[in-house]
Amino acid sequence: IPRLRGTGTCNMDYNAAVALDEDHPDPYLHRAQFYLSMESLEPAITDLKRCIELDGDFPAPWTQLVYGEYQMARTMNTGLLDQVFTNLGKMVETFPEVADVFALYGQVLQDQKQFVEAEEKFLTAQKLAPDNVTFKAHIATLKMMADNNYDSALEILNEAIQKDPKCDFVLENLGMIYIQKQMYGEALECFGRALELVKTEAEAAHVSSLYIGIKCQWEVCEEYGVKPISVNDIEGFSEMMTTPGS
Repeated sequence: IPRLRGTGTCNMDYNAAVALDEDHPDPYLHRAQFYLSMESLEPAITDLKRCIELDGDFPAPWTQLVYGEYQMARTMNTGLLDQVFTNLGKMVETFPEVADVFALYGQVLQDQKQFVEAEEKFLTAQKLAPDNVTFKAHIATLKMMADNNYDSALEILNEAIQKDPKCDFVLENLGMIYIQKQMYGEALECFGRALELVKTEAEAAHVSSLYIGIKCQWEVCEEYGVKPISVNDIEGFSEMMTTPGS
């Protein structure tokens, strides 16, 4: 919606929706999701807390809240980490059958280099929602980061993309593996396909930068015979996280 109507108009619409019924949780959730898409973390967190106050019995505001808090902890306030893990524990107890809860927990643990615990959470998420291939992509990334096991990661991602050929997150991770294996043509094909499938401007910008960067560096490597690039040269690879529910 923000891309079609403009962020200012959308913000006014969300504000109007909140004003119509200040005791209904839905407008706060939707406005918070809009804020998160704009990387406005503080107002998003405020709205999500209000949403949970009004109705804390469904998982969406909880996962979005913890996602926002963790992004803030990584970039602005490391003191929030304790609160993040406290809320993750509450979520697991309250929503033991919701795959996204365990997937988000796994992403936080992976980012904190707690790989064994992260894999346990991803496997639980996969068991709860076997048709969601993004969990396979997370497990593959974990194999690569924890064990440098690129062949195993590639096998998992190929299984995932066969099951869902239109999952941009799997394609993006598959491209990363191909870079590490110096299969640059295959990597560019994956990034190109992912670019056609992304859902937000931020994702489009990220995948575009990968595609253009790899294409340029590959051409330089071939022309001048310099050292091939690898995943370690890709800025922010280890920090990839998906927004809950995406």
